[in-house]
Amino acid sequence: MPYFRTDRRNKIYYELIENPEVSQTLVFVHGWAENHKVWREQLEFFQDKYKLLIYDLRGFGLSSKPTYGYSLKLQSKYLHNLIQTLNLTDYWLIGHSLGGMITLHYAEKYSAELNGAVLIDTTSYIPTKVTTLRSLGTFFISKTLRTIWQKTLKTMRTENRRTLIQDLIHDVDSVPLYTSAACGIAVLNSRIDLKEITCPIQIIVGADDELTPVGLSEKMHQKLPNSRLAIIPDTGHMSFIEKPDEINLLLAEFFHNPHHNVYQ
Repeated sequence: MPYFRTDRRNKIYYELIENPEVSQTLVFVHGWAENHKVWREQLEFFQDKYKLLIYDLRGFGLSSKPTYGYSLKLQSKYLHNLIQTLNLTDYWLIGHSLGGMITLHYAEKYSAELNGAVLIDTTSYIPTKVTTLRSLGTFFISKTLRTIWQKTLKTMRTENRRTLIQDLIHDVDSVPLYTSAACGIAVLNSRIDLKEITCPIQIIVGADDELTPVGLSEKMHQKLPNSRLAIIPDTGHMSFIEKPDEINLLLAEFFHNPHHNVYQ
């Protein structure tokens, strides 16, 4: 299995799906307690059009799970090092939830290198009034995420999508509590200067997202100088799994015409 070493003891699992006919690469950054497998329907849709890079964040999936090194800036640095090692120069980032916050940190520092970025069901900061995030560790993992995923499971109409959500619910038990707590602290301490992000940004949020509500995406849209916003009806925090066909078409249009400013 392919791994990238972040330091002497720790490594990141990744998969690079090559396509010799194209130069552009889509880089997918999963969310909290997820792994590279969540992007299955995006990979199927885009595999003939782009190179694809999926990986497991430090602390999740098949990547190392040390007790340190979980700041969003460090996570974005590890991703940048991986991209440089793979010699990717023509690429887009697509981040979900925690992965979206990492994508924002990445774009804040490396905006000039990016073709653009997609932020799915995420936020640039956590307001104190979002009470579901005030407690970290066991509470967040065992209650908040399970509740979100169980709600999502009820909306799934195909067996493949139901299986994907069921796997997330099962796999959450393998996330160490110190990883959950460290990521939670990193999220709450995150500070991002959105005005420094000049590359095109597509923001996507489910209209019924309870974890990162629509209002947070609207605030990002107002502050990001080159952004567009899409609000997906009847969809929650896992919009790219709940409505992959709609999301994939939206992504395809953005990659084709990133400077067309659209508010949906």
